Amino acid sequence: MDSGDTDTVFAQLSAIWNNRVEHRPADQQAIAMTARRALTASDIPYFLNLVASTSTDWEENGPKFAAMAAALAEPGYEFKHVDPPETVVSQAARYQKLLKRAKIIYIDGAPMVRFDHVPAMCAEIAEESLVDKVWPLLDLQEFIGKAIDGLPDHWQP
Repeated sequence: MDSGDTDTVFAQLSAIWNNRVEHRPADQQAIAMTARRALTASDIPYFLNLVASTSTDWEENGPKFAAMAAALAEPGYEFKHVDPPETVVSQAARYQKLLKRAKIIYIDGAPMVRFDHVPAMCAEIAEESLVDKVWPLLDLQEFIGKAIDGLPDHWQP
């Protein structure tokens, strides 16, 4: 396609693709992989293309197609647990702090990721404030999070 306009090129290629006489046959890997995924409404065109391009093995593929159709007919996928945005942002900031402290080292020729030590004094002090509680310790994730929060934002090795 000589046109520099990507929308025009895409429209032309779509027209060519959709006018094919013979569709590519669906292979077993594509069918099995799609059957195992959590399908959403956005997968409907792909699913229909799989059904349309299957010309053999209906006895074997039929139950997979039935399972996929049933999954697509469900009202939607609900997340069992979704953290609030503030938690996700704070964890991303912690991750970035750790990345700044990461180094690649080689042990017996194999690359390893090594993090510089993270002082945990601030997390220990936070635990001391919980002495009056029934369970006076932070959980491990919270303890490590408080230790990382205590790291300076800008760090030079």
